[in-house]
Amino acid sequence: GEIGNSPRSYQPTSVFQASYIQSLPRHQRLRFISTRSTLPAAVVVSSRRRLFEYCDMADGEKESPAAPTSYDEAMEALSSLITKRSRGNNSNKGNQFDLLFHYLKILELEDALDDLKIVHVAGTKGKGSTCTFTESILRNCGFRTGLFTSPHLIDVRERFRLDGVDISQEKFLAYFWWCFNRLKVILVGLFSLQKDLKFTGLVHMRTTCFTLILYHIHAAEFGRYGQERTTEDVPMPPLFRFLTLLAFKIFSAEQVHKYWFHLQHCLSCLSSETQLNWDLICYSFFVQVDVAILEVGLGGRFDATNVVQKPVVCGIASLGYDHIEILGDTLGKIAGEKAGILKVDLQVVPPLDVNLLNGQKLGLEGEHQYVNAGLAIALSFTWLKRTGHLELANQDHTDSLPEQFIKGLTAASFQGRAQIVPDQYVDSEKDGDLVFYLDGAHSPESMEICAKWFSGAVKGEHQSDKAKPQVSSSTHQLKKNIMQVSINVHPFNQCALHESKLLSEILLATLKSSSSLAFMQILLFNCMTVRDPELLLPQLMKTCASQDVYFKKALFAPNMSVYHKVGTHALPSAVPEADLSWQLTLQRVWDNTMQKDKGREAKQVNHVAEEMKDDTGKGGGSLESSSVVFPSLPLAIKWLRDTVRQNQSVRLQVLVTGSLHLVGDVLKLIRK
Repeated sequence: GEIGNSPRSYQPTSVFQASYIQSLPRHQRLRFISTRSTLPAAVVVSSRRRLFEYCDMADGEKESPAAPTSYDEAMEALSSLITKRSRGNNSNKGNQFDLLFHYLKILELEDALDDLKIVHVAGTKGKGSTCTFTESILRNCGFRTGLFTSPHLIDVRERFRLDGVDISQEKFLAYFWWCFNRLKVILVGLFSLQKDLKFTGLVHMRTTCFTLILYHIHAAEFGRYGQERTTEDVPMPPLFRFLTLLAFKIFSAEQVHKYWFHLQHCLSCLSSETQLNWDLICYSFFVQVDVAILEVGLGGRFDATNVVQKPVVCGIASLGYDHIEILGDTLGKIAGEKAGILKVDLQVVPPLDVNLLNGQKLGLEGEHQYVNAGLAIALSFTWLKRTGHLELANQDHTDSLPEQFIKGLTAASFQGRAQIVPDQYVDSEKDGDLVFYLDGAHSPESMEICAKWFSGAVKGEHQSDKAKPQVSSSTHQLKKNIMQVSINVHPFNQCALHESKLLSEILLATLKSSSSLAFMQILLFNCMTVRDPELLLPQLMKTCASQDVYFKKALFAPNMSVYHKVGTHALPSAVPEADLSWQLTLQRVWDNTMQKDKGREAKQVNHVAEEMKDDTGKGGGSLESSSVVFPSLPLAIKWLRDTVRQNQSVRLQVLVTGSLHLVGDVLKLIRK
């Protein structure tokens, strides 16, 4: 086609546009790029040559069996954004916050972000649960929802939920590479990105090449940022900021793919000479999520999510002492940082009245969730009112709740918060012999809440267990023989039949009483070194003791996940050379606390200890000891499983707490 006749330079606004060009035959790619260039013909020809050199290389090598998967490549690229700076470093506070607006400009998200109808939530405790309740309520009201939370437990895609489901790997990769490559092109420079083609991976090289060339042949695109581009003044965004920007991209652009195949079919019917107005076409098929719910990462005032200028409604969950090295050491200072997200009127809302649920239970466990649910209800009603959905917003929710709200509250789910998961790998005669109670509490206030939830959960389990007959595996055959006696009695010998039934009932009652299980509470704990275990562990032990729940043993082990890597490739199965100095410190704090409460503890667990004077402590010390440090988390889990297998009369109830990273690692190990 004729060069330079396009009224405006081509500006790619979606990774799917590049995908469309990439799918064209070679000669059509050439024509498409040429007809949209504003550069001299010689430059276009040179760029076209480079384009096809890259594409031929990608076509020839992308099937290499030794090439890593695209998702692993994305995790490597994501890991490169993790800063080495300590979280407690004072320079982190508000560190170049204004750069976020520059990143939005590069990614062309300024207008899209203003168009999103956002619910923004901060707080020390419960902000994630509040966001989860709010998302579930609005989704059950019929709206398309996007939810951004942190941190993730197993997979980074957990942070991005569309309509209540983690974003698919395919979608994540498309949006990730689009944002990552665009930022790197603008911030690091075109030729640096060309050198990094091998880094971004052979599987994804072809898309990278097209992204690169599209920018390379349109100088106007670079001209808008040419004076600002510098690796010194404007670096690549660190991990959380990048993930926040990625969330904005996902929520503002999601669902365009839904119509893409239909769009491709329509375009294939057009003449190759037709001038395509990509901006118009993409806008026609551009559908955002109806509501985006954002959880603040840390603090509020300088958090990456606070780049949002026009939220529909903001909320602040319960406050407490956490991240004091950054937010301040008083509740007033902490509250000031959290309040930095507020841009609308402020009101205080009460906890949810349990009677409004019509006899149903919240989807998230724990009495504290009624506080979070109350805030979620207020946020949802306010969002509905301010966005013009008055049919639901005008209902009086003091005496009753709409059916959609009740369904949303009862159906909400959030991993790692007051979650009960039986071990699926333990090989024993009975179900539920090893049960994990998971909660990522890591502040004194949340530790108290966690202890109350755990105590209530295990006591409820004990009561339900007593309400049903328990027969140990060693008595199953005897029970079978007793029942066989009753069957073999001649039906006309009524006296013998009556005596047989009576004997069977007596023997079964005896077996029932002799086969009751012994419940043992075990603590599996770890926390970050910036936390104070002197505040966490005594609070946990004291609160459980007030509910007559006592830990038989505490296990301490380092996390598997590492803070400088993202992805499952960063999870070693065993770390024999691991530095255990922090775990030994935690053990000393626990043992010292136990000494102060030793008499009361001994009364509670001595009857269990007598049953377990065997060799079950192999690899983890004797069960008589109050604590043990394991060199790796898998060894701690193995010890728990071995204990259950070797003691058929014992049921272990393991509280996993102190760190969401620990909770995520345990979930990886116990789920099939």
